[in-house]
Amino acid sequence: MVGDAFAFVDPMFSSGVYLAMNSSFEAAAGVDLWLSGNTRAAEKQFRRYDKVMRHGPKMFSWFIYRITSPAIRKVFMNPSNLWRMQEALLSILAGDLFRKTPIGPRLLAFKFIYYTACLTVLPNAVKTFLWRRRNVKQALQEAG
Repeated sequence: MVGDAFAFVDPMFSSGVYLAMNSSFEAAAGVDLWLSGNTRAAEKQFRRYDKVMRHGPKMFSWFIYRITSPAIRKVFMNPSNLWRMQEALLSILAGDLFRKTPIGPRLLAFKFIYYTACLTVLPNAVKTFLWRRRNVKQALQEAG
C-alpha cells in the first residue's frame, strides 16, 4: 500500500500529502528493482519502504493527536527556543523526517516540555483525553 492507502494522516500541515508522495518514491524504487529482476535488492528496498512508512505517520501523528490539547496550547502560547526546539518542530512539520537531520534530541526535549506542561494543566488534559476517547469510541460505533 502506498500513501493514504497505508496510513491516512490529517492534512493539517499538508503532511499527509508529503507522506503519500514520499511513499510513492520509495515504492517505485522497489518496483523498479523487482521489474528489472533484482529481487534481492527489491526485497531490501521494500523493507526500507516499510520502515519509512511506519516512521513518517508515527512522527506526524504524535503532533496531530495532541495539537488541540491544553498542554500544546500552553507550550505554543509561551514560546521559547530553548535548545533550538522550534527548528526541530518546524523541520518535522515541513516533512524533514527521512534525512539524517539531528533533530531527535530536540524533539525529545519538546516532548518532555509537553508532558511537563500536561502536569500543569492536568485537569484539562484529563478532560480532553476523555473527550477524545469518547469521540473515537462513538466514531467506531457509528462506522461498524
